[in-house]
Amino acid sequence: MRWAKLAAILSIGALFFGLIVLVHLWITLLKLPNRWEIISRLTNTFAFLLRTILNIKVRLAGDAGQIEQGDTIIISNHLSYVDGIVLGSIFPVVFVSKREVKKWPVIGLWTALCGTIFINRQKKDQVRLLVVEMRKTLKEGANILLFPEGRATNGERMLPFQTAPLAAPLRNRSIIVPVNVVYKSIDDKPVSNRNRDLIYCYDEMDFVPHFWKLLSVRSIEAIVTVQPKIDCCRYEDNSAGRKKLAQDCYNRVLGRVINVDRRQEDKRM
Repeated sequence: MRWAKLAAILSIGALFFGLIVLVHLWITLLKLPNRWEIISRLTNTFAFLLRTILNIKVRLAGDAGQIEQGDTIIISNHLSYVDGIVLGSIFPVVFVSKREVKKWPVIGLWTALCGTIFINRQKKDQVRLLVVEMRKTLKEGANILLFPEGRATNGERMLPFQTAPLAAPLRNRSIIVPVNVVYKSIDDKPVSNRNRDLIYCYDEMDFVPHFWKLLSVRSIEAIVTVQPKIDCCRYEDNSAGRKKLAQDCYNRVLGRVINVDRRQEDKRM
């Protein structure tokens, strides 16, 4: 079963790799705008096919229509690279990923062609470049998927959200749509401490051996809950505004729905 899944993924991956290269050339020759919006729709289809091969069944809760307009930041809790497959199969997005992924054989080139915005967390002076790239992508009408925790966890708790990347939606006055990803079952058994690492990939786990284990899984059930959106127009574009936005996003992802709009109005009165 593993080899059959791997063969299917490699075949589809090669097909989409060539297709994305051709689309890039087509966009360049015709000087079309919104390059990353177009590319994100292709990666959305690829992620859906990848999810199908891995037999990940997703139940969507909440109002996904909030994301249809584009120029939206989707933020989520982070448990594994599988989150990207799940969310990327539902929404057309451009990913934000750690810089190390760019150096991975084949995958690095693939993610670069898909418009992935790479972040170097070791060098804080490069945060400004990250914000510039995110703002540029948003202006092209594409959605961005961001994991504000900065790294994947084992699911026991959600890490505080980093504030620096939120400067981009704040300055663009974008809409942020928080979502929450929960994995309910693996091979029809509830996710627990015993089996969670078949899906969760965190800390120092290596991608290749983990992905090989993932291929042995027959089925996965996940629930994606789309929380009420947050309008960045209601926050000040400064350090205090970013911190408040990060905290409100954190609460929304956890399902602690607060009336941000009403609170901001009360503050102005």
